[in-house]
Amino acid sequence: MSDYRVSGIGKRFGELEVLHDFSAIFPKSSVTAVLGPSGAGKTTLLNIIAGLIAADSGSIGNFGSASFSYSFQEPRLLPWMSVLDNILFVMSSLPDRDYGKKRAKSFLAEAGLHDFASSMPSKLSGGMRQKASLARAFAFPSDVLLLDEAFSAVDLKVRIDLLDLFSKLWEEERRTTIFVTHDLHDALYMADSIIVLSARPARIIDTVSIGQARSDRSYDGHDLSAIKQRLYRQILAND
Repeated sequence: MSDYRVSGIGKRFGELEVLHDFSAIFPKSSVTAVLGPSGAGKTTLLNIIAGLIAADSGSIGNFGSASFSYSFQEPRLLPWMSVLDNILFVMSSLPDRDYGKKRAKSFLAEAGLHDFASSMPSKLSGGMRQKASLARAFAFPSDVLLLDEAFSAVDLKVRIDLLDLFSKLWEEERRTTIFVTHDLHDALYMADSIIVLSARPARIIDTVSIGQARSDRSYDGHDLSAIKQRLYRQILAND
């Protein structure tokens, strides 16, 4: 399959224009960060790509034939189900139940939650619930993984743990991934390329490719200082 792309996407909510003539390419089997301020339309973009809401104009191209899995800022685990059952619930559409259960248990183990498979979400810490959410998103064998501020609701140590877990799980299958964030450090630490958005209505003000391997980066971004300074200038100029 060729790279994914969207062309000329526009979206309004009443008089509020959120996206205006938005076009971008999302390379297959890579991680693309969409970096922008709060309220810039990042979540709206993901929802349009996933087909959850319709754009007013433009095209989502070959995204229309893709399957998706999602991880959100809040874990969104069903409180009346165990951690394992939360993952099996999203696997129920797969024709091979044994295969689904095997994947569910495998990704739980990768996330370090094997011993908590039968626990209820309320018994887990916030970071553990977010790990379960990531395991659930990876366990479903989708074409595209969408992350909506999936690392922003935890403290710094847990955030870095989650980002490292993402990288570990991603290496298993190299899923095409789009994640939206307002945090520059998250984008630099995790992405292969970064799309920088203006304030609403969102337009692209820069696109940066990062050639350095994810395993060779540090969260503070010292090893990517030139790109970091470039992005800071773009963000500040469009504040």
